[in-house]
Amino acid sequence: MIDCDKNSKILVAFLVFVAIPLWSGCGGVYDSTVSGVVSLDDSALPRGTVSYNPAQPGPASYGLIESDGTYFIRTGREEGLPPGEYTVTVVAKEEAVLEDPNSSLPPTPGKTITPPWYLSKKTSPLKMTVEPGSNEINLELTSDPPADWELEPKKRRKRRR
Repeated sequence: MIDCDKNSKILVAFLVFVAIPLWSGCGGVYDSTVSGVVSLDDSALPRGTVSYNPAQPGPASYGLIESDGTYFIRTGREEGLPPGEYTVTVVAKEEAVLEDPNSSLPPTPGKTITPPWYLSKKTSPLKMTVEPGSNEINLELTSDPPADWELEPKKRRKRRR
């Protein structure tokens, strides 16, 4: 004769180890993924960083620009990001220059090639909506400033007396 209590325990164990992970999904911590290509004046950027800065409180998400201009967004160590509204920033520089191969000093950083309005979430015109699921968002940057662009003056420090 089979003990019903034993069968109940087997069923509960099955639900815990098999069914619950199916309910939570297999996609990882975040509901959305974002990838795409970054270009400046119709040419793919060969390096740099893309940042997705949320409109609501939450962590920013980042991705490195690969040599072919592609990027994939991560939040910390996890793939993806929460769905929602974002301001996107892009920072790309020329390749670092090694001035003296015999020097122990690090290479001189390359000149910034991204126009200044894309560098800060305060000035970036790139406003994106990330939907749940997979999102392909190509970032087509231009050297022409936005109509309302004004270079923010650098703040001067007051001298202490």
